[in-house]
Amino acid sequence: MVIKLGGSAITQKDTPYTPNLDVIDRIAQEFSSSWGGMRVLLVHGGGSYGHHAAIKYIDGSGKLRSPSGIAETRHAMHRLTSLLADSFLDKGVPFFAIDPSACFFEEGGSKPSLEHSIRPVELALSAGLLPSLGGDVILSSQGHGRILSGDTIARILALASSAKLLAFGTDVDGYLEGGKPLGRIGRGKLKEIIAAAKGRSNDVTGGMAGKLGEIDKYLSSGGKRALIFNATRPGAVARLLRGEEIEGTYID
Repeated sequence: MVIKLGGSAITQKDTPYTPNLDVIDRIAQEFSSSWGGMRVLLVHGGGSYGHHAAIKYIDGSGKLRSPSGIAETRHAMHRLTSLLADSFLDKGVPFFAIDPSACFFEEGGSKPSLEHSIRPVELALSAGLLPSLGGDVILSSQGHGRILSGDTIARILALASSAKLLAFGTDVDGYLEGGKPLGRIGRGKLKEIIAAAKGRSNDVTGGMAGKLGEIDKYLSSGGKRALIFNATRPGAVARLLRGEEIEGTYID
């Protein structure tokens, strides 16, 4: 299973550098009580940390050309990751942070490609750890940085590990239509829904539209099942770890 904790769930996204510590601590406790050492990959968004830093430097093509901007964004994500590590480790969960910039990079010129090696993730799983990667700035062979969304990382990890479920934890109860979550979206309707979805104005990685787009790529590449759920609801992550069906929007 790959679980992606959205920045909207674990931070106060409209207030720079402000975590939702109560949510982080509760999710860490739910991992402590329900994880049991199963093969789970954890990914987290940047929220009010990475997005606030990156938006000052990113250009229209998604590049960060300023060395200071690259370094500041990387440091902002380190700060958030450290808060997560403090909470999970305090609850006895062997949270093992892996820097995406050490696993992913952009190669090439006019048509760059995203290259990656997930060997560090595989080794962490083999060691009984809970590997965790956050949305981040990665480096390009062309001498700039580029934002790599936690949603993209989650999709790549889910495909590479043949995950049974790719779950996106947000601060809403699923994909909402008319203020109510859809319980299920079939693959055939997904593109239509993506066209209607709108990302948050201060989200450099696309908000809900970005998540749905990554789910579309995931399913089109052989992925099994995806879920959008509310990670701020008490017990949701615990039930997910126990293999239960939970409230949210399933896409398959």
